[in-house]
Amino acid sequence: MHAEIVMIGTELLLGELVDTNANRLAKALRDIGLDLYYKTTVGDNEDRITEVLNLALDRSDVVITSGGIGPTVDDVTRQAAANATGRKLVYSAELESQIATRFRRFGRKMADNNRRQAYIPDGALPLPNPVGTAPCFLSEDVRRRGCIISLPGVPRELEYMMENTVIPLLVERMGGMKFTRVRVLRTCAVGESNVDRVIGDLMKTGNPTVGLAAHVGQTDVRIAAKADTEAEANALIDSMEAQLRERLGVAIYGKEKETVSEVVGGLLAKQDLRLGVVDMLTDGQLVHELIEAGFGHLITTDLHPANLSEALKASGLDSRSDLQRADHRTLAMSLAENAAPAGGMGLAMLGPFEENSTFMGLHGPGDFRLFEQSRNYQDTDYIRRWLVIQGMDWIRRVLLGELESPVDWN
Repeated sequence: MHAEIVMIGTELLLGELVDTNANRLAKALRDIGLDLYYKTTVGDNEDRITEVLNLALDRSDVVITSGGIGPTVDDVTRQAAANATGRKLVYSAELESQIATRFRRFGRKMADNNRRQAYIPDGALPLPNPVGTAPCFLSEDVRRRGCIISLPGVPRELEYMMENTVIPLLVERMGGMKFTRVRVLRTCAVGESNVDRVIGDLMKTGNPTVGLAAHVGQTDVRIAAKADTEAEANALIDSMEAQLRERLGVAIYGKEKETVSEVVGGLLAKQDLRLGVVDMLTDGQLVHELIEAGFGHLITTDLHPANLSEALKASGLDSRSDLQRADHRTLAMSLAENAAPAGGMGLAMLGPFEENSTFMGLHGPGDFRLFEQSRNYQDTDYIRRWLVIQGMDWIRRVLLGELESPVDWN
């Protein structure tokens, strides 16, 4: 048994409204183990809604709609649902009485156009909506393709109806709920295509499933499993996670909502190390993120272009104009050493130089390390973000003692 959701409203297509209902529906279905295969958004047009619902019934057991069951002329979901399920739209005096009672409870008189909401497909099961005035319904297709469940577009009403009416109804039809659990492993400084190259075969499994989501400088690896019990679902995820960690190794920096800055700051704190930074590349973003993560007390030096002269003089340079003529590898190491507090770490991020190369030098604990990046450097938010992640990653790997990866990521 699988489901499809149809989000109805021209305002969604115009970008005037963020569709939070789709997210609510997807999570609710996931939590009971009902697979969601498709999501469609369609405007307030009877013919197009009917077309979308017919297609949905052809391929899905349950179709859940959101929106278009209000009292206005453009609320045409009721008629479209009747068209798609092969039924007439019929008037219900009982539903009109319920609507009028709700208006009286709200201290208001029901307007004439609210009578439209008393029409539902012939033979449909009314689903009482005690938190709103729009009756919901379940209409079975006369050709036995499946059913349509029509819910309000008002988020508060939709959430109530899902929790109190629709979910129990679906669980009963499924013969009991399944447990779907999701876990996200987070990698950094490794591109999506490289992650795919290393774990591509594991992404073809049926249960659990593995998928990727790319961000700037990071790639998330999502594991999802479905089982009869929560313990069985977690066991499936645990087994797959072990395989992924064996393949990806140190590229995985954390899981769920952990950030690179939180992990790096935690490692610095655990090893009782302070960090000095010379930053010519990210305008201080790396330090800012460590401060935001709660580790500002570990930062002893934050030298970005606005106040770099002190670090340059300590490295034997009179001004920033000397940078282009300097030996950049030696300079990166020198600046990193000068930035490092006693017994701590120093990071120097320099560039761009000839051929858009950038350099990162790390000093401590114990020795120097130099990393050269030959990327097409541009002063953009994207590149700065990428360099922040790269710098954090080098610090993390050094602190873990896992600078050499068992995987060739090039």
